[in-house]
Amino acid sequence: MGRKKIIIGISGHIFSDQRMKRIASALVEMGYDVEILYRHYFKYKSIETRHSEQAAYSTHAYKIPFKSGIGMYLLLNHRYFWSQLLKPADVYYAVDSDTLPAFTLLSIIKRKPLIYDAHEYFTEVPELKSRWKKSIWDWITKWGVNHSQVRYTVAEGLAKELSNRYGKPFGVVRNVPVLAQNTTIIKQFERPCIIYQGALNEGRQLELLIDAMRQLAECDCYLIGEGDLSVSLRARAKDLKNVYFKGLMSPEELRIITPSCFAGFNLLEAKNSLSYYYSLSNKYFDYMHAGVPSISSHLPEYELLNTATSAGVCIDDTVDAMVSTIRLWLNNRQIYEKLRENAILASKSYNWGNEKENLKTLIQI
Repeated sequence: MGRKKIIIGISGHIFSDQRMKRIASALVEMGYDVEILYRHYFKYKSIETRHSEQAAYSTHAYKIPFKSGIGMYLLLNHRYFWSQLLKPADVYYAVDSDTLPAFTLLSIIKRKPLIYDAHEYFTEVPELKSRWKKSIWDWITKWGVNHSQVRYTVAEGLAKELSNRYGKPFGVVRNVPVLAQNTTIIKQFERPCIIYQGALNEGRQLELLIDAMRQLAECDCYLIGEGDLSVSLRARAKDLKNVYFKGLMSPEELRIITPSCFAGFNLLEAKNSLSYYYSLSNKYFDYMHAGVPSISSHLPEYELLNTATSAGVCIDDTVDAMVSTIRLWLNNRQIYEKLRENAILASKSYNWGNEKENLKTLIQI
């Protein structure tokens, strides 16, 4: 009997989706033949389409003329559906609600199992501000969830919320890195550096970070990534000599830079976004694995993890709280070094080698 084939659909570019690269590789280890369908468009960087770096899974890019909006989602699902209708597959795997239309239809028509992987609380993201858009995506999500055989998401709190909302159980597969061979603490930059890695988007409290840097002249700040606020944030920081916009970096580049930083920034404006409220970002674990204490908002997942690991702290979303925390760490090295040690220790538990066992338990298809 041959290997079962899983077709995975994502709406973004595979370049930036470390979670799906890890999951696809794990599925191959489990004996599946895996293909990832993705959109050949990345907003902030020109990327050459090529086969994933010596990966055991295959990829296929689709060029969509629309860059965003309903036209993009309709055409993407149209392409995914018709391209796969006559091709053999044993399992369909939808990543987030925006690929559910095509993959739910395929699973129904071809009578094959459907996996739903919710990277976020899709219907509660800040971008879906209008009621009618939320209603449409909520209906699509409920339809897909009802037809799915396996469902999971990135955090315990979000799993409970999605289970309550859609009436089906959700498992948890956290977005954690592979444990590096060398987990010793690395020498830091000469000037303490606060790092933010991720999208430069609304709700990430990056304006607060820049304003805090005005009072932290003895520190530097690296913002690594691009986003909808790329231009406005650069304008806000134009008079500052200690704020550096590094643009996009590959995971390999980040693994070199992040361990040399002093603190990791992870504040979120969650009062208008349930998606942010229930989030558990991959950057939190990236900081942990780099031995860099993180500064997070008072949100459920981060409070639980920091209580369990003491690898970082949760603070109020204010400039004063941010500045006070950094100054405390600069002035009390014993407290700070203990946080660094705790982060490295926690990475031995919160890593992909352990987390993929949850994936193996969930996927018995």
